[in-house]
Amino acid sequence: MNTDLLFSSYPFISGDRVTLTRITELDLEALWDIWGDEENYRFWPTAALPAPAECTRHLRQADQRFREKRSVLLGIYPNGAGQTLAGVLKLYGIDPRVEALSLQVMVAQKYQGRGYGSGAVEAAAQYLFQRVGARRLQAFVLPIDKAGAMTLERCGFVKEGTLREAFLWPDKGLVDLTLYSLLRSDRKQRTSPAQYYL
Repeated sequence: MNTDLLFSSYPFISGDRVTLTRITELDLEALWDIWGDEENYRFWPTAALPAPAECTRHLRQADQRFREKRSVLLGIYPNGAGQTLAGVLKLYGIDPRVEALSLQVMVAQKYQGRGYGSGAVEAAAQYLFQRVGARRLQAFVLPIDKAGAMTLERCGFVKEGTLREAFLWPDKGLVDLTLYSLLRSDRKQRTSPAQYYL
């Protein structure tokens, strides 16, 4: 897996529905719609941010983690909608030894139900398998998060099982999490692959 490519600069990934790229301070108002909305955090380990100023701090922390080659935070921008930020996709838990990464997706309430989450997962998967050389992608969802599970399944992820009372989430206590995975060998050739620009 080519982690040097992944962290050489923020990727620009153009998929069928969305484009994934670096989030800037021009997106702070849209970020507040995502990170400040308590409803978006029903299925996440932490609570929503308490104030808009926290978005700047979190964005700077994301840049720091990118420089440290620990994680990548990308904005989800719907194609044909200008520079409107609709959500965020995070790549983390990067393990070069087994060529694996974990991902998380969060879409603003007003953009949910339009396929932007699954479009982001699909575009990221194509990029990570074809360009970065990942072998395995995985995602954890709460068993009650039906929309999150459907998004992953729509993109070909396979449910591996539920880890019972296996995670301590700071905002929610001890939780069960269902593990989904997608292997490079699971993928079929797509007729319209994502385009990548570094």
